[in-house]
Amino acid sequence: MTQLLWRSAHVLARALSPHAARRTARLAGAIEGRTDAGVHRVALRISPRLTDANPWLVKVSPDWATPTVSVRRQGLQLELDLRDNLQAVLYYAGRYEPTVRRFLLRELRQGDVMLDVGANIGLHALTAAKRLKRIGGGRVIAFEPATDCLAKLRAGAERNSLQVEIVSAALGERASYAALRADSRYDEADAGVRSLYGDGTVVQEVPVVTLDDWSRDHGLDRLDIVKMDIEGAELAALSGATQTLTRLRPRALLVEDKRPETRTRLHAVLARLGYRPTGEVLDHNALFRPVA
Repeated sequence: MTQLLWRSAHVLARALSPHAARRTARLAGAIEGRTDAGVHRVALRISPRLTDANPWLVKVSPDWATPTVSVRRQGLQLELDLRDNLQAVLYYAGRYEPTVRRFLLRELRQGDVMLDVGANIGLHALTAAKRLKRIGGGRVIAFEPATDCLAKLRAGAERNSLQVEIVSAALGERASYAALRADSRYDEADAGVRSLYGDGTVVQEVPVVTLDDWSRDHGLDRLDIVKMDIEGAELAALSGATQTLTRLRPRALLVEDKRPETRTRLHAVLARLGYRPTGEVLDHNALFRPVA
């Protein structure tokens, strides 16, 4: 049934409009996105980089994208830009990184302080803030340097009446300014793949701070959960966070770990900080716990 709906979307795009195609594809994605594997398939349908690797999947056409669509997803009122892969997956599948979301809902406790590094539009930060609000309070701190993502994060917090402390900066190993670049394989508006090491056009110059400096300057005295997904800059961010992680000893670090060429170094850095992998990998994010 879903394959027929995906094909129908392309027929409607030619016969009617991208809007009609988008709505039909949304129905197909909602059905497919009921399972975690289905969410992954929707992501494959959307990603232009993976098109040739998955010829059997009916693809989501970039012509159906719109820069502004208001939706309710995962219990949150959000405004999405469908030119961005993350936001497109959330729109069509109804969910994004479902195992990360389940982890946060399971792991968060009353009074927790969570750090979301590379918050993007704030989906996980807002999910955590909503959960903490429901169970009696806590604190969510979101680091995000991109101005368009920051605008959506702030709007999402206001629209959902949630408290998120937003830091308009990237984390690194030293204080500086750096070029935030697009990925040449994706649309420049695809915020989720931008990085300090990208090969595409410069989107903007962004401030870079260390977590150690920020924690000292802002009197951070508790840290329970860290989620870090910053497109290859994790090693640099961890290098600038050694004092904070050693001093506050968060009980869970969820770090993007999808690059085989840096995996050994990443695990070695975390081992020196007293953390070891649990073996759980949640949507490309490895979970680390402190060594007892």
